[in-house]
Amino acid sequence: MRHLMAQSTVYLLVGIFLINKHNASQICNLGKVHLYNTSISSEYEYSKIEGTPRLSAEKALDGKYHNHSHGCAGSNVMKAFGEAWWQVTFKSASKIFKINLVFREQYTRHAGYYVFITNRTVTYSELTSFDPVYHDEEPSPSQQMTIIFPEGHAGVQVFLYVNKSNPSTENYAVIEPCEVEIYGCVDELNHECACSSAIAGEKLTRWNSTVIFEHGSFSLRCDSNYLSLMNVTEFEKSQSISMLTECDGKQQCSLKTDSTIEGKSISFFCYNKCLNKNYTNTLLKYNFAEDIGQYPYDVRDPFTAFLKSRVFECEERHVLTDGNLTLQCRENRQWSGKAPVCNVTCQEPDHENDTTILEYGKSPMYFKDDNVTYTCKKNHRHVDGNLIRVCNETGDWTGKKPVCKRCKCPCDRVRSQNFISDPQVLKIRLDKLKKELEVHKEKLSKTVRAKTCAKDERTSVRGIGSVLGVGIITFMLITIVCSDFPLLYRHIRYGP
Repeated sequence: MRHLMAQSTVYLLVGIFLINKHNASQICNLGKVHLYNTSISSEYEYSKIEGTPRLSAEKALDGKYHNHSHGCAGSNVMKAFGEAWWQVTFKSASKIFKINLVFREQYTRHAGYYVFITNRTVTYSELTSFDPVYHDEEPSPSQQMTIIFPEGHAGVQVFLYVNKSNPSTENYAVIEPCEVEIYGCVDELNHECACSSAIAGEKLTRWNSTVIFEHGSFSLRCDSNYLSLMNVTEFEKSQSISMLTECDGKQQCSLKTDSTIEGKSISFFCYNKCLNKNYTNTLLKYNFAEDIGQYPYDVRDPFTAFLKSRVFECEERHVLTDGNLTLQCRENRQWSGKAPVCNVTCQEPDHENDTTILEYGKSPMYFKDDNVTYTCKKNHRHVDGNLIRVCNETGDWTGKKPVCKRCKCPCDRVRSQNFISDPQVLKIRLDKLKKELEVHKEKLSKTVRAKTCAKDERTSVRGIGSVLGVGIITFMLITIVCSDFPLLYRHIRYGP
């Protein structure tokens, strides 16, 4: 018994030390330093145990966790009650940041319980006018629940309340808080637990919670924020990964407890989470937790927890040209660094060093639209491929590898022949020659003469005209002379 009590005291002192370490001396256990009163709906009494201990309300504030009869508050289970409640009232208005609830080990008779924080002193019957800050809807709730209010929740009273609409022997209202730790500060300036302006406005705080029981489950909850576990190096690697997967980026999570995590403290932040994005031409390698290094990560998860990192790599044939391949989730859902920009690259294209010279290029890395230019070496001529090639959007080079061959005769003679091996260049040259040799019918002399009477100065035309003119005149003279031959013949023969 003494061993259990001593162990519980150690847990409490460790918890208070860690809270104070990260939140300054103003944060304290209000149930210890600012208590006005506490009460419970009914008390269970052990009739067969020496001293007839009663499970009174104040036992939930005594720092004892394990022994139910001596260290827990508990309502009467001998009658079928429809309602059960436990409450603590502080001396004045307080700002509450953390509530750590420890119920009876291995029992879950607190299913469906509510947590209320009221800004004035009320009775349990008046709770209907308040909204609960938490309602556990699990059929088998955790034996330990830590709730964080990152911006603080103002109140003067805290209620744990269980309501069973149909109380029976199997279904009646019971409340059994073994320990209720309420950490916060007081609005009184002269109080040892006074709230400073820094504490009142603090958002980013590292919290701790110690696992109390070996059997059962342990839950964490961030009110209006998201969990980010930190000191997971204290646990086995498999446990660390499981805890991160279960809790990181979630508002609430539950962890099974065993002997390996009993008595260990879990550190965490309650803060915003960053929206995961996909970046062009990049691949997610892994999510990174600083405490344990790389751990598996489901890329379908749309969020990354605060202070966790995502590590990317560029796709094949791409390199980082701007931004960062490692991004960390920071304040206000913002990523540190710049979004990664990966651009496609081409390796230097093949060419024959013995015959071809690379004139232009920024080897060894080329990006989209970069080009390289080649020339043939002396006494060589270009016979195939392309002397200019461009890096395209797929990381490939346009055209083919240039081919130059040694000239069999002096290259100066061959050069004047203007060999064309590129089909595209040849087509352009043929189209140009075709255009130059095209006959325009409207400009032919035949077409022009058909439209107008004009002197024809061509040599062939003058030759034809002269021959025809002489021929015609000669023919006419011969014809005239020949027509007189009969008359001349009669004159000669017969006389005049």
